[in-house]
Amino acid sequence: MSSQLKVQELRDALAERGLDTSGTKAVLVARLDAYEIDKSSKKRDASVVDDGHANGGKRVKTDSQGVSDDKEIDGYTVVELRAALAKRGLSTAGTKKTLQSRLLEAINGDQNDKNDNFAKSGDNREEKEYFDEESKEDESKKDISSYSVADLRSALAERGLSTTGTKKTLHSRLLEAMRSSEADDTIEEDDGEDCDGKERNKEEKIVTSTKKGRAVLDNHLPDHIKSRFHVLETVEGIYDAMLNQTNVGDNNNKFYVIQVLESDDGLGQYYVYNRWGRVGAKGQDKLFGVLQRETAISEFEAKFLDKTRNTWAQRANFEPVKNKYTWLERDYNDDAEASESKAKDIAKKPSIPKAPKESKLDSRLAQFISCICSVDMMKQQMMEIGYDANKMPLGKLSKTTILKGYEALKRIAAVLEGSATGSLERLSSEFYTVIPHDFGFQRMSNFIIDTNPKLKRKLEMVEALGEIQLATKLLQDEDEEDPVYSSYQRLKCQLEPLEHSHEEFEWIKGYLQNTHAKTHASYGLEILQVFKASREDEGERFKKFAGVQNRMLLWHGSRLTNWTGILSQGLRIAPPEAPVTGYMFGKGVYFADMVSKSANYCCTSAHNPIGVLLLCEVALGDMRELQYADYNADKLPSGKLSTKGVGGTEPDSKESKVLPDGLIVPMGKPVQKNGNTGGLLYNEYIVYNVEQIRMRYVLQVKFKYRH
Repeated sequence: MSSQLKVQELRDALAERGLDTSGTKAVLVARLDAYEIDKSSKKRDASVVDDGHANGGKRVKTDSQGVSDDKEIDGYTVVELRAALAKRGLSTAGTKKTLQSRLLEAINGDQNDKNDNFAKSGDNREEKEYFDEESKEDESKKDISSYSVADLRSALAERGLSTTGTKKTLHSRLLEAMRSSEADDTIEEDDGEDCDGKERNKEEKIVTSTKKGRAVLDNHLPDHIKSRFHVLETVEGIYDAMLNQTNVGDNNNKFYVIQVLESDDGLGQYYVYNRWGRVGAKGQDKLFGVLQRETAISEFEAKFLDKTRNTWAQRANFEPVKNKYTWLERDYNDDAEASESKAKDIAKKPSIPKAPKESKLDSRLAQFISCICSVDMMKQQMMEIGYDANKMPLGKLSKTTILKGYEALKRIAAVLEGSATGSLERLSSEFYTVIPHDFGFQRMSNFIIDTNPKLKRKLEMVEALGEIQLATKLLQDEDEEDPVYSSYQRLKCQLEPLEHSHEEFEWIKGYLQNTHAKTHASYGLEILQVFKASREDEGERFKKFAGVQNRMLLWHGSRLTNWTGILSQGLRIAPPEAPVTGYMFGKGVYFADMVSKSANYCCTSAHNPIGVLLLCEVALGDMRELQYADYNADKLPSGKLSTKGVGGTEPDSKESKVLPDGLIVPMGKPVQKNGNTGGLLYNEYIVYNVEQIRMRYVLQVKFKYRH
């Protein structure tokens, strides 16, 4: 049996027969078995008498793959059925009856395709993308939706995968395996450009980003094209388009890439490259050429128009069209002089950057900067919450794209509030179109943004993307000799490590320990480092509030992805495009006097337990106190400087510490307040003018999860 052969032996056997040698072992086995069955089928077919006397006077109908219809299929074993289906790139999972039905349907489809293709022969320029890729994916999902636990385990066992877990776990594992298999088995069109004729094996090839000029060549271009071509740039712009289309109702979540490639040698060779498919998969691709420059540009513009119903020349005024792709604007504003010589892309930074041995920085500070300035960390965290960083690399995010994300959420918020009408399904599709998500093969209807908590989570994602957009621009030209020091210099925020024996460290530690709420008992907090912070120009702008009587040292927490932006730009207020619904007391900067309330916004986990907290001097002045949400709280009454959301528990004011400059540190142990009838458990403090904020300390902490 071919299943007993090693991978290399399988490939050798396939190569001898002139067959495709790419794919996983399971794919290779199925391909070889299908070939042998095909040979046997042809021998049987040769014995069929044309005048119909054989087979009881009934002619046997055979498809192009050498598989006969009805009666002959009834005699197939399960192995033979699966091999025949694998040869067609169809699912091999299910009962024998299911496999027979699937194969018969494929045979009938092949006969219809022959008739259609005869009428269309010669139209070789028409690409395969005009079939809906999602329909294949949905069909695979339908095929296994009715599986019993035994069916699921059998299908997983065939793939050499674990068969333990609940039915839901088994179902998800099989879907993921089918997705990987489909990506491995994708047959690329022969574009005649692969000089050495070798297969591009997904298992063995490491995909890298190649940047020449201001645009990055698509990752899946052949290496010999990447090495000799770049994306065309003229006075009209960069001929590089990433398109996206998400339709929650139809379960569509797909992308389309278009690039014009120009030869590096200046000899005037041009190609047009297209790649398309479901988000999260490689999809299919096509390379047109060699072309004249004008022809390549015309092909690019025609494809852009066909897919978007917008002209390339008017892309600055792009208007999305229903059931068409949307153009995702990229940021190409790198250093023009440096970009030609930099072959490495920003996304290739190490996943766990380490401080260089000879860094000019104190080792404690170097370690902290390495932690918060890792672009790979930013990419990983964004992917964990659903963002597709492969389709729209974090380093290419444009401010326009982020604002469009806010605007889409604002329209959803208006419907949830009842102040506007509209379909949440359609509006969710609009959001996922401009802010790409990788849902894999999950049902899209599960991701409709139809509640305020869901809206809040997506709002936090877009906020994080805004911070990352700032960070990637800041970090893109690091000094390779001492990149950590280079990153620190660009922050323009002075950070001075405190010794653990220092008096300030001691009372900060007490503040943290005392104000950890009982309701947040699933984790503890350990201080790793404390840095005294001084942002450039922040002290100067704070002077006008330095005399305010009510100034408090308060906590602020945020995702690890956000700290490069926060330290370099300061804490900022959400833009007008953002919905107010996500902000309980209006758009402002939020602080807490209970450390764990702020720590919850660090979004850590047992696998990623490192977080960052900020202690800021906040000029609160006369506060407007509220017990319930008010989205318009930023419109303060005359004489008020801030809002206080009044909670039921707060640090004991009798134990507050007052620093020599009058700054109040509410570090007392929590006490229950009397007479509070509001919905907040703990206090919140909000200011609507960033000049009322001055950073004082940055804490690097470890979350110690207890469960």
